[in-house]
Amino acid sequence: AAVRRGIALYSQLADFSVEGFNVPSGVSDQPKSLEEATCGAKNRALAAVGAAEGIEGIKLGIGLESGLFRSDGKMFDLCACAIYDGAQHHIGYSCAWEVPPRVVEHIEAGKDLTEAYNLAGLCDDPAIGDKGGAIAIMSGGRVNRVDYTVQAVQMAILAMNPEHYLCSDAVPRGVNNP
Repeated sequence: AAVRRGIALYSQLADFSVEGFNVPSGVSDQPKSLEEATCGAKNRALAAVGAAEGIEGIKLGIGLESGLFRSDGKMFDLCACAIYDGAQHHIGYSCAWEVPPRVVEHIEAGKDLTEAYNLAGLCDDPAIGDKGGAIAIMSGGRVNRVDYTVQAVQMAILAMNPEHYLCSDAVPRGVNNP
């Protein structure tokens, strides 16, 4: 849903169809650094291209990976998006938001974000990550997981501009024009 919604914002990509594949990230279930989340997104983008082999007209592979990172003694959550154009990865990130300290305690004890939110008493839903996500809980429903994933997709598309970045011929010219 988020990839479709993100791509729909660009007229140059309007004719692109989106096929979803469940592909491995090649990183831990709960990435704990910006580098690991980025690596997971890149691996998924490459794996998506491989999974789409044989489907006519496939031009781009898109991979998403949520992850955690530390800055200034605090833990933050974000979504990384990688768009692989056959030669280059175009990387974008969502907004990053601070994870509450009582949730961080559970993450540091080895729990993933969903388990940690449940154990901290902030929700009682083992499938919250497949719904609005923890960000929806913390923002009072003002921002949800799809919203921040769309943002990551948009930031990756921003780097799909051959005037400023290395891009293969699979990238439509003018994709970021108004």
